[in-house]
Amino acid sequence: MTDDQHTDPDPENQIADIVDTIHDMRGQGEATVGALIEQMGVASFTPILLFVSLVIVTPLSGVPGLSSICGLLIAMVSAQLLLGRDRLWLPDFILRRQMPRRKLNTALSQVEKPLSWVQEVTTRRLSFLTRPPFSYLLYSICLLCGAAMPFLELVPMSSSLLASVVALLSISLISRDGLFALLGLTALASTAALLLAVSQLLF
Repeated sequence: MTDDQHTDPDPENQIADIVDTIHDMRGQGEATVGALIEQMGVASFTPILLFVSLVIVTPLSGVPGLSSICGLLIAMVSAQLLLGRDRLWLPDFILRRQMPRRKLNTALSQVEKPLSWVQEVTTRRLSFLTRPPFSYLLYSICLLCGAAMPFLELVPMSSSLLASVVALLSISLISRDGLFALLGLTALASTAALLLAVSQLLF
């Protein structure tokens, strides 16, 4: 089982740690996926989900191929959460993926403020929605959203919309705030309806 499943850390401290880590990432030399994951903490599965999904919500998602790589990353992390792994494993082709440093710094600066706001507004509400068996449903949704991103990369905004769902669900799992789980499920339904409408127009 992961640290997210075994322990119940202070959500405020955990989100604050994520904000501090993101701040430290800005301006550092190496900008590979592996280096960023290492800074986030390879055993911190759900914070990695949150970080990656927030990055895709930013304009960095416009970098060719990055949404697909991040989608695969989200799917693999979610799958390993479902399997209860203790340590995260990722293939080398994902870990070696370079990110443009200037755009990455811009993206990191853009996610700091929203996370600070999340830290202030989250509290333990409807926390049963963030624990088994419901948590497995949330992990499964994150997995499906991530797996869909490589196939939808050519559809404008689709990856960002799916990443928003993952971000909301990740926040709920970290903070034990079931309200964010409900927001994530609502966002999922809206995104699915929008993508269905777009697919009908295209095909």
